[in-house]
Amino acid sequence: MNLLSRETLNEQQWVALRNAPQLVSRAVSASGGTRLDSVLEMAAGRRAIENGRNNEHPLIRQIAEPAEVEAAIRATTDLARTEAGTPLAADALIALATTSVRTAADVLRGTGGELDRYAYREFVVGVARTVAEAAREGDFIGLGGQRVSDAERAVITAISQALSS
Repeated sequence: MNLLSRETLNEQQWVALRNAPQLVSRAVSASGGTRLDSVLEMAAGRRAIENGRNNEHPLIRQIAEPAEVEAAIRATTDLARTEAGTPLAADALIALATTSVRTAADVLRGTGGELDRYAYREFVVGVARTVAEAAREGDFIGLGGQRVSDAERAVITAISQALSS
């Protein structure tokens, strides 16, 4: 069985697959919480993506290579800003991530098999969950709050549906 890898994709396809997990991480983080929550969540997202180096699927391992993680961070930092250089509003960032994930799903449908789609979907949804669980929403000095907010849950659902459609 031949699994997808970077070598089997053109540059546009590769960039779509590589950048989508970073955009998902940013979107989940932007969906609510404090600035400290965002810092914790973005760090958790990076670790979750980097943890893809331990994945059995070659495409996921390649996405998680340090140079590719850095390239995705640079590319998505630019995408996550307006022309004036200000950060996108949360709803715009969520829409961007959802569109990016749909594009990645289209690439996988056109070039990969069922196992490729499954591995990528599990990886990206796993990144989203890790980000959502990184900081308690609505807590006070670590007490109370929710592990995953309703807004984060909605983003995870939208991402999951975009990958499945």
